[in-house]
Order: sequence, then C-alpha cells, then structure tokens
Amino acid sequence: MGSTPFRGRPTVAATIAVATALLGGATAPAFARWEATPVSAHTQTETLQPEPTSPTAYEFGETLAGLEGEELEITFLAEIIPHHRAAIEMSQLELERGVSPDIRTHAENIIANQQHQIDQFTRWLEEWYGLTPEEAMAQVPAEAQEEMKILEEETQMMIEELSAVEAGEDFDVAFVQKMIPHHNSGIIEFLEPQSRAVHPQLRVAATAGITTQQAQVADFRTWLAGRA
Repeated sequence: MGSTPFRGRPTVAATIAVATALLGGATAPAFARWEATPVSAHTQTETLQPEPTSPTAYEFGETLAGLEGEELEITFLAEIIPHHRAAIEMSQLELERGVSPDIRTHAENIIANQQHQIDQFTRWLEEWYGLTPEEAMAQVPAEAQEEMKILEEETQMMIEELSAVEAGEDFDVAFVQKMIPHHNSGIIEFLEPQSRAVHPQLRVAATAGITTQQAQVADFRTWLAGRA
C-alpha cells in the first residue's frame, strides 16, 4: 500500500475535532448518551432542533482510524451499505407521507444518490475482496461489529419512531430531525476512507458522499429553522 496522509492512530479527540469541523460544530460528545427526540417535538415549535448525532458514530469513526488497507475498506463498506439502506427507507417514508416539496425533493435525491453508492460499494466488495456485504460484516474486527450492532439498533429505533408519525408537515419535521444526525453519522464514517482508502475510486466516492450529505444537512437545518 502507498503512503497515507496520516501516520499512527489518531486520538479520540482528534477524530471528534475533524468531525466537528465538518459538521459545523453540530456534534454530541463521544461520552454522551444518545436519546431520541419524541415524535411530538413539533408541538413545541420554539424548540425545533435536530436529534443528536449518536456517540457511537464517533466511536466507530475512531475504530476506522485505527484500521489500515483491506481491513479499513472492508469494515467501512460493511457499515455504510446498511447505513445507506436505512436512509433510503426513511426517504421512502417521506415520499409517502411528507408534504413539503423541498423535503420530498431531497428524499428523492437521497434515494437516487445512496442507491447508486450501494450498487458501487456492493460491486467493489465483490471485485476487490470476493465478499457480499453480509460476508464483509462477519469479517470486521470485534470492536467494529459491536459498534455497528449499536448503530443498527439506534437506526431501527429511528425508523420505527418515524413510521409512527402521521402524514403532513409534522412528518416532514420528524424526517428532517432524524435525517440530519443520520447524515452526520455517514459523514463521520466517510472521513477515513476519504483520505486513506487503498483504492482511489473509494476515496473519490467518500469525498462525494461527504459533499452531498453536508449540503443536504445545511439545507435541512435552514428549513427546520424556518419552522420555529
């Protein structure tokens, strides 16, 4: 493998600092306890805020920072594929129940962009390592597996809560409140492959993922602020 921009294992603080800069300071401390915002949050319009980013996302980012080469790529791809699938599921709910043209357009873009990356990443896993996403999941380090399990449980809770919201503007709000931290987690996961993936096409895809999700988060925050 060629030289990499970073040498040695970054500290937790360094990983959080980079993520904080990319997320515009909208991060939760790694030791904070993740709690979902009640689905009735829109009834208190003066306090509309996105839900917090899961601390486990930062822990997983730190785990990725300690991996190299093939192990880094397989671990990242094993996590980002189900992460994108969850975003698509949430976006499909938005198309079924949301009423805001702007948010519905974002949902359509999320489905298109993230399905494209799922197809790319699934193909690369097969071409580079002869693995399906499920086989890749079984090969990642134990620490990463535990973090991925927690992230999956939190995501399923998020989807269940969103599924309980009735159609209308309240659904748009709930979708945005949950998609912001979901995108933030994705951005954190993209950081290491963006700079240190072995395959240049994966570095390019990670950069595209960060850029797209940062732009959507900015638009979502602006839209949410306008509802208060």
